[in-house]
Amino acid sequence: MSETSWNKFGLRSASKEPWDRFCWTQYSEHGPGLELLHTGPGKRVLELGFGKGDNLAQVARTGAAAVGVDISAVQVEAARERFGDLIEVRHVKAEDYLTERAAEFDSIYSVFGAVWFTDPAVLLPLIRRALKPGGLFAFSHLPPSGECPGPHDYDMYGPDNEELLPITRWCYRPYMWEKKLLDAGFTSASGRRLPCPPNKETIGTMIVEATA
Repeated sequence: MSETSWNKFGLRSASKEPWDRFCWTQYSEHGPGLELLHTGPGKRVLELGFGKGDNLAQVARTGAAAVGVDISAVQVEAARERFGDLIEVRHVKAEDYLTERAAEFDSIYSVFGAVWFTDPAVLLPLIRRALKPGGLFAFSHLPPSGECPGPHDYDMYGPDNEELLPITRWCYRPYMWEKKLLDAGFTSASGRRLPCPPNKETIGTMIVEATA
């Protein structure tokens, strides 16, 4: 999807009060939190596709250097307005930013972000190279549901809920992600499908973790 389309998508959600918990899923107070990452003083953490910056701010509050990249100028501006100098945000494609990085980060993560919308054959080796030895990579997205795993076209609604914004999403089952991560040079990888909360009726969330 083009940067223009991502800017339109960024206008869909009005600014809300910042989250008070790191969220990997669609629901607050559900699922794991920061324990999937190396954070804290002296750590350097990168988010790929940070939206309005809420998760990145939670990382920064642990004392880590929190860096985020996003293709949408609208999201970058929103994150800066919400959190100021607490986080470091860049307006750039994930793969372009990572091309210039090697063994720099203790953790890299993406929550329904760039990992979901970028060819893993391109992105995963760049992430692996940008991590320090023993660094952690984790990401989440919706699991495949009623469709073949792999890249598929999808339409998201724009800010008026009428305009359709065409995108390509890469969705795989856990064992498929594990193989792709190991092939990209990670030393270990595991994926799981986290069920939704009991009072919700959705397909849950795919959560994948890997170690450099």
